[in-house]
Amino acid sequence: MLMNENMVIPDRKLLYFQFLKIELRNQDWRRFIDSDNPVAAALLALMGYTKNKRREMRFAYLRMILRLRSRLDDARLALVMSIADLYFKPDRNEDEALLNELIERYPEEGEAMKELMPAWKRWGYEEGIELGMEKGVEKGMEKGMTIGMETAAINMLRKSMDPSLISEITGLSAEKVEALRRKMNGM
Repeated sequence: MLMNENMVIPDRKLLYFQFLKIELRNQDWRRFIDSDNPVAAALLALMGYTKNKRREMRFAYLRMILRLRSRLDDARLALVMSIADLYFKPDRNEDEALLNELIERYPEEGEAMKELMPAWKRWGYEEGIELGMEKGVEKGMEKGMTIGMETAAINMLRKSMDPSLISEITGLSAEKVEALRRKMNGM
């Protein structure tokens, strides 16, 4: 559809634009799937397809990306995939099944796809942060418990409690309790 836009002030035409309007929702994605155009790949998710055809279209898109790998460097390919992911709203389970199918059919290319998929990188990053937080909390709690038990042991030593009893109550080794006693006495 040809579109015209004018920018005017009384008695003067300032600008005149003439452009084609392409409504992607009205385009059949199958027309573009054999294209080697990265823009077509990035915008494929905006083209007309039904929910039933989403998986088929997503698989065809991933195959298209695999073809584009020979023409584009990883940065450009990741950019195309990032734009597409904005519109696809990737589903982790669906993508995992698609990737497994790709790996099964095209082993060398399928593995490379995992490295390129921005959504997978984001999911891996989020998992890494979550795991890091868990590990950090665990280590922090462990460190806090150790400091707490050592403090309790020092307080018990100040009350002249038996070191073996302190070791039993705190869970600290007899050697650790002895080291705390020596440290407390400045030895």
